[in-house]
Amino acid sequence: MMKTWLVAVSVLAVLVVGCSPKLEQGEVLEKSGDTFTIRLSRTIDEPIDKVWKSFQRPEDLEKYSEQYQQTKLVKSEGNVKIIDYRVSALGTMNAFTMEVTMDPEKKHVGLKTLESSLVDITGEYDITPTPDGKGTVVTYKATQKDKANMPVPVSVQKTAIKESFDNLIAGMKKSIQAQGGGAS
Repeated sequence: MMKTWLVAVSVLAVLVVGCSPKLEQGEVLEKSGDTFTIRLSRTIDEPIDKVWKSFQRPEDLEKYSEQYQQTKLVKSEGNVKIIDYRVSALGTMNAFTMEVTMDPEKKHVGLKTLESSLVDITGEYDITPTPDGKGTVVTYKATQKDKANMPVPVSVQKTAIKESFDNLIAGMKKSIQAQGGGAS
């Protein structure tokens, strides 16, 4: 009986690990209690100025990403924007009101959830040039606290978070192409 139980647990562990998204070196996507700690990074083969320009218009994401169904600029004051998002994730439409704060000098974007029934996110995007200056590294660091008790396995939630980041990067690339740039 114990041997059968150990085999079952081993198979389950392999399945859970197999369902979790593949992370690159240095990336983190861990959940402790009701809070995810996130660190994801991607390189875009475009100079930092083109990538930064695309990050300055987060209200345009619906034009460039299928996941962002609606983006509405509620308020813009200086380097701070309040944006309503309708985002498709885990098969449902999720509504968020986010505060997005941009620091053009540091190429840094801060964000925090002002309103959502699903999660509270506090995070940032750091946008840095690659060592050769031809590309740009976008690093997302955040904590994401569940507000709803979702009956979804953690591995599926991790996959949804990673896919959301990948969709954002794909949207940024499309935005750069629309600006008249785009090697990708």
